[in-house]
Amino acid sequence: MDYNVFLLRLGLDPSQFINRLNEPIKTEDGWLYEVEQKSEGYHCPFCRHDVLYIHDYNTVKINCRETQLINDVLKIRKVRLRCKKCRKTFTPPLRGIERKNTVSNQTLQLIYSEFTEGLTFAAIAKKYGITTARVMQIFDDKVKFVPRRPLPEVLCIDEIRFSKNKDQQFVCILYDFHGKEIVDVIRNRQMPYLREYFSEINPIERNKVKFIISDMYDGYATIARYYFKNAVHIVDTFHVIRLLTTALNQIRVRTMNLKAIKGSPEYNFMKKNWRFFLTRPHLIPDKYYTYQKTGEMFHYDKLLRMCLALNDDLLTGYNILQDLFRYDMRFTFDEALRFIERISLNLRDAHSELLHAVGRSYHKWRVEIASAFSYTQNKIRYSNAIAESINNQIKTITKAAYGYNNFERFRKRVMLIITYKKRPGI
Repeated sequence: MDYNVFLLRLGLDPSQFINRLNEPIKTEDGWLYEVEQKSEGYHCPFCRHDVLYIHDYNTVKINCRETQLINDVLKIRKVRLRCKKCRKTFTPPLRGIERKNTVSNQTLQLIYSEFTEGLTFAAIAKKYGITTARVMQIFDDKVKFVPRRPLPEVLCIDEIRFSKNKDQQFVCILYDFHGKEIVDVIRNRQMPYLREYFSEINPIERNKVKFIISDMYDGYATIARYYFKNAVHIVDTFHVIRLLTTALNQIRVRTMNLKAIKGSPEYNFMKKNWRFFLTRPHLIPDKYYTYQKTGEMFHYDKLLRMCLALNDDLLTGYNILQDLFRYDMRFTFDEALRFIERISLNLRDAHSELLHAVGRSYHKWRVEIASAFSYTQNKIRYSNAIAESINNQIKTITKAAYGYNNFERFRKRVMLIITYKKRPGI
């Protein structure tokens, strides 16, 4: 490639250089271009005198890599001049190359574009032939600040594990239900951080939020009550059902160990097919279980009923779970509220303390759960499914990078990849 074409492609002015060789040198994975900086046409930056002479030369290599396969390098013999009047030395700047920079502006632009993709810093470094630390430095220098998005009409709140440090174990993430993007990432889900964050948002903007969707964390209820007084707080149905399935699974284990004979059909079925106790009846396969000791065959549905008969609390919890699976039959808020109050009462009437705890939680959150089970005026039933989907993307980003120690870098990266990838120009 011609020198002038190569320099122009890098955004450099060819008039600043003198070609040292007639042709570039072919290397193992690219080309080496050697040029020399011109020594005429400069003024002393200290006294503005124009009588200068060459003091010495300094050679630098500029990384011009565009892909992982082709590694082009620009070798510049930079001149250092001395002023005849003030006797001070200086190196004239090169237009298109920042001082002390070893990466061309064109390569920098390509690296900038990678920050909104899913590549890790290490993968970007390998692709462009620089160190991972250099990529992180470029990222921090380029992306000084990533603004949050405006609060949406339907705001989802969830948390994700960030660090093993107890003071910053979970970060709080805000999502736009309709936009399917991240609104912002808050450093911690603890109340002091949440209060400080939401108190700084203009009340006019907060009042535009009509629905808040979260799990049953008390901090989110407090935030919804004090900072979003015009919004309806909804508890995600997934967390409502998971609270009961967790308790029911613990009761199954206790029943298996205390009331089932080890090695019996009931014991083996409860141990190997625990998922059938936590799912809908129509998902139980239509097949038979063969007891190896006697050769006796039991249908899966019959064997499930035999196991449930071993413990009244297990049967009660299972029947209530099936009622919850049919929550979509409730359309109005009043119907849903009566339904969850009945469920809560039945759980508190059971003998198991595990079911008591679930019943108390359902009673405490009955209004928010009823809002989740009922349809809104727009005939929409809201959930945190969008948040869970985006959480999977965040976990993929974090896992690929083997975790993040710097919260600000983590926040900026996930915001760029998930939210601002479709909004270039930040």
